[in-house]
Amino acid sequence: MKYTKLMLCAAALLACGAAFAQRFDDDFDSFDSFDSFDASSREKAVDVHGQVELSLRYFVDGNQSEFDSFGDMPLDVVPQGNLDFSYEGSKADVELKLAFNEDIIKNYPRKVIDELTMRAYLGSVTIEAGDMKVVWGKGDKLHVLDNFNANDYYYFLIPDYIDRRIAEPMVRVAWNCPWDFFLHSFRIEGIYTPMMTADRLGTGRWTPAQVTAITDRVTTLAGTKVATMQAEAITAIKDSNPLAPQLLAAYTRALSQSGTLKDNLYPNTYRLKYGQAGIRMTGTIGIVDTGLSYYYGHYKQPSVDASKIDSYITRYLAGAATEDDKFLSYDALHVFGAEAGMAVGPVNLRAELAYYLTHDVQGTDAAVRNNSVNWLFGFDWNIPVSNLNVNVQTVGQYIVKNSEIKSNGALDTEYDANGIYSNNKIMLNISDSYNHEKIQPSVTFIYGIERGDFIIKPELTVNVFGGLDAIASGMYITHFYDRDKSEFASFTHNSFVSLGMRYTF
Repeated sequence: MKYTKLMLCAAALLACGAAFAQRFDDDFDSFDSFDSFDASSREKAVDVHGQVELSLRYFVDGNQSEFDSFGDMPLDVVPQGNLDFSYEGSKADVELKLAFNEDIIKNYPRKVIDELTMRAYLGSVTIEAGDMKVVWGKGDKLHVLDNFNANDYYYFLIPDYIDRRIAEPMVRVAWNCPWDFFLHSFRIEGIYTPMMTADRLGTGRWTPAQVTAITDRVTTLAGTKVATMQAEAITAIKDSNPLAPQLLAAYTRALSQSGTLKDNLYPNTYRLKYGQAGIRMTGTIGIVDTGLSYYYGHYKQPSVDASKIDSYITRYLAGAATEDDKFLSYDALHVFGAEAGMAVGPVNLRAELAYYLTHDVQGTDAAVRNNSVNWLFGFDWNIPVSNLNVNVQTVGQYIVKNSEIKSNGALDTEYDANGIYSNNKIMLNISDSYNHEKIQPSVTFIYGIERGDFIIKPELTVNVFGGLDAIASGMYITHFYDRDKSEFASFTHNSFVSLGMRYTF
């Protein structure tokens, strides 16, 4: 019933959007637009726009032995949409972005509000508050400095970068320096969030192998413990043991608890101890846009303390487990970063460099991630042929003190059986447009150097008329090395082709 009401509300909002839409742009993602803000030129206006899309994904699964024919292979129907409202006053803005898809409506109905931003302009100071997404760093949809928002991997890497990000309640203050020193357009911004949202890992066919391994291990251990308790209770009853009632009650409780164990493995991050904060300074020196930043928060994916797995299961089956007993944890994290970008003719260069600092400075704590050096380098080139653009980026990580990980062995949360403690990926995107941008082909290649993972994502968008687009796309996933080395081995049967329609208003 609550989902029915939610859909009725969504339909009403869409109807309002169609009736009152006044302009059709969708450029509401950049905080950098405040650099050119002129309060005197603003007029009060209400803007409503949105987008609806329906895609059919046909999974051309490589594991043909499971199917009698291509007609037996799985097909996903993916409806989704968004509706954006914005109000611009002389000294304040309000933006409301609504998002609708199956995962949100079923599992995260509060996130129908994709973003809610309230913004005030106080001279050279801008204050923002709300449920927001921010982007730090000079990368293009790849970053090592962008740490405030988590990712939603329900559909793996298929949605665009900003669409995968999960809005976080936060306050953001920016000061745009009115004077030029050695830096032009100097700005300082600070952010605070009182809590943290963790990455939403995929489910079903997009479940990561690590998640499956942990869930299977916990389920197996719990099943063994429950079976043992059952046998002890039965034996006690047969022997008329006076402890039989207690043993039977313990078994009954454990049997009931085991059904919810796998859903209670992750810590609750909606607490003040998971608050995040950071400061970023940006400016221009000559032709180089540069910046320095500091972030304090937590990793968005958990570490595993193998020494606590057995005790947590025992306490959970007894109904006595607490948050501190959990064997999964989100490591506290400091990130010290630098960024730079510049244009040289038709080529845009970009770079990010970060040092990730955890509590395990020496690398000896098996339950906490080691420190690491992280980087991004890339460029995009507007080739003077048609509207061709080539975008190349490499993003990487090197884990320091990795000899200590080897010493800790499989108990270390970062242990790699192949001894690989770096992770470098190269992304290449080639895009073009024809017929006044009515036909837009693109293809993206992603290659994992150390682990041999390879992904191709082609897409063709054709404008039918007005705001209506037809979209053909797909994804091919494979790996060139041993399956055990692959980061995406569990997804190699998820290659698909997709056809869809999108209407923007």
